[in-house]
Amino acid sequence: MNDKDTNTPDQSKTVDNERSIYDALNTIGDVINDMITIVDEHIKIIYVNQDVHKKQAGYTENDLIGQNALDFIHPDDKDAVIAQFENAIHLGEGFIEARIRKKDQTYMWTQTKGKSFIDKDEKIKILLITRDITEHKTIEQKLRDTTERYKHLADSLTEVIFELDTSFNLTYTNSIAAIKFGYSYEDFKKGLNIYNFLHPDELKDALNNLKRLKRGESVDPSIFRLKKKDGSYFYANIYATPVYKEGKVTGIRSIVHDISEMIAAQERIEESEQRFRTIAEQSLMGICMIQEEKIIYINEALANILGYNSQELLKWERGKFFETIHPDDKKRIILAAVEAIKDEETNIRSYQARGINKNGEIIWLDIYYKIVTYQKKPTFLISFIDITERKQAEEKLKESEEKYRFLFEKSPFFILLINNQGKIINCNPALETLIGYRQDEIIGKLFSQLPSLDKDIVPVLSKRFKKIINGQSLPPIDIQAIKKDKTQIWINIESSLINLGGNKYNLVMGHDISKKKEVEEKLKDLDELRKEFIDRASHELKTPITTVYGAYQLLNTLYRDKFSVDQLEILDLAFSGTKRLKKLVDDLLDVSKIESKMLLLNKQRTNLSIIVKKCMKELRYLSNRRNHKIELDLPEELELNIDRSRIELVLTNLISNAIKYTPIDGRISISLAKKDNYVELKIEDNGIGLANEEISQLFKKFSKIQSPIDKEMGLDSSTGLGLYISKEIIELHDGKIWAESKGKGRGSTFIVNLPLS
Repeated sequence: MNDKDTNTPDQSKTVDNERSIYDALNTIGDVINDMITIVDEHIKIIYVNQDVHKKQAGYTENDLIGQNALDFIHPDDKDAVIAQFENAIHLGEGFIEARIRKKDQTYMWTQTKGKSFIDKDEKIKILLITRDITEHKTIEQKLRDTTERYKHLADSLTEVIFELDTSFNLTYTNSIAAIKFGYSYEDFKKGLNIYNFLHPDELKDALNNLKRLKRGESVDPSIFRLKKKDGSYFYANIYATPVYKEGKVTGIRSIVHDISEMIAAQERIEESEQRFRTIAEQSLMGICMIQEEKIIYINEALANILGYNSQELLKWERGKFFETIHPDDKKRIILAAVEAIKDEETNIRSYQARGINKNGEIIWLDIYYKIVTYQKKPTFLISFIDITERKQAEEKLKESEEKYRFLFEKSPFFILLINNQGKIINCNPALETLIGYRQDEIIGKLFSQLPSLDKDIVPVLSKRFKKIINGQSLPPIDIQAIKKDKTQIWINIESSLINLGGNKYNLVMGHDISKKKEVEEKLKDLDELRKEFIDRASHELKTPITTVYGAYQLLNTLYRDKFSVDQLEILDLAFSGTKRLKKLVDDLLDVSKIESKMLLLNKQRTNLSIIVKKCMKELRYLSNRRNHKIELDLPEELELNIDRSRIELVLTNLISNAIKYTPIDGRISISLAKKDNYVELKIEDNGIGLANEEISQLFKKFSKIQSPIDKEMGLDSSTGLGLYISKEIIELHDGKIWAESKGKGRGSTFIVNLPLS
């Protein structure tokens, strides 16, 4: 922000030296066909080889110099680029594949290798060598049939931006300012003034510019020294404009470009040959210079491509280099070289050829060459790109396309490919067979206009189509379709979004499920019959069993002392069978209700500790017969919203199982505890234990584990449904139930979790 029209002598000298050095770089950089860029530690571009940048990306030097390199990076690649930039800063070098925006607003895929170096002011700079790999990336994309999604990254770095109020207090700055100036967020929050950032010797000129801006005048970009928090300074070119609100100047906005490294550029670059070697060694391409059929320079990249080391290649005799060319391509390449020398061609020529590496393997190369004068002799400056992987990818692509076509044509499922306007791009013969319409009657039509679709289903499918195109994942659906012969069929369709050639498509696959629908209808009828059975069973089975059960209890109470021993044995046998039958009917009815979604809960606030004590009391007679030691660890009050009778059934099943599978003099412990948002019930025993395969079967229907004490205890009446019913009841309560055991003979633990709310 300086009104002076002339540069100081030192500034003029800097500009002249810098221009001559960059001219040398442009000559060399253009030959190797790499885009060469130098950025400072804030990723600001301070040098480009203009001819190559313009050829490959369309930019001139004026488009790029002083710009932040990140502004040309695809948004999804920025974070990865930043990470590799930091690698170059901290580790000395970095490597990245990323998309760069060309001047025509399209993107090109590139590989970039960066290496940091320190200038005489001990400032870090990064030398970037960038190669266009768009064609390789395009082939990779086609090979996979779907675009390889790279990370979606949102944050980006820009130049430092300041906003000041009319008193020159800092009111806004972007995030990079903290990095550049060393101030923390709290420092900015407390408040800073322009005086905090300016060199004392330049304060007067800066204030003059600020006052002019405050008056609404325009000010040319000016160079000032700006101060960091640690007291150090850097040179910056500042672009400032007034900020207006309702026609009045309310502040000043400035963009700060760090140009310290540009000012010191001549101190880093001593001669063009040295620069060439630096560039060549960092290049992703192989580079060599051949003079009078002898290699006079070769970089490590080319040596690696050929499988040799550079010193070995430099010792080769005249003409030996041609041994690395495939015999079938050698004549063509030599004739092209002779023609270039004869015509004194100075433009870059290129061709594709096969090479042979040290191991005798064939490699494919893109070759660019130009005749330059070096030490007053014509010299071939040649660049090589290894495209072997690309060639292999092309072969794989060809194979994959053939496989795709075979699967597409032979698939038993119908396949539709629909673009994002809803037009059918392709379909396979399976669809033609299914609905009776020919492919030429389908392809090119909007899917919503297909005669096979009922008008009532079209809105549903249109809504589904929009969600799929927007990237939403949806489950398959069943729809009815109308064949060309007017018969109706059921089909199951599944849709997914695919990316082919950079375009989004809705891929629809489906198959005929008419027979399945018929079966479902029959199952529906059977389900209705089962519901009817439940109603009948409640009266036809349960009522007479209850009557017999009650009759036994009456006989046992009033007349037991009048029966003989033989009569009592028969009576007890009849009771045992009735009891078993009653439990079996109750369990089967519960299972039917569960599977028919008819088992309803009657929840109310209940003290779970009381239920545990009640169930234990009712089963105490069984545990006493085995002389079990029962340990209870229960709180006095623990209320839950549960179905009391159903939870009692679960507890009875679990406790009776513990008693049943615990030997004489065994131990059973029952604990109840409140956890974070649930209650945990544990029933632990030191009984026969469980194997892993038994645990996996425990909660299935009719699953029974034989106990050696079943007959002894008279407990052989298990239906194998108790744990299954228990699991369903607990899950209806939004709880969980599971078993744990360390193995056979090492006891078991059954755990129930129930929600507190």
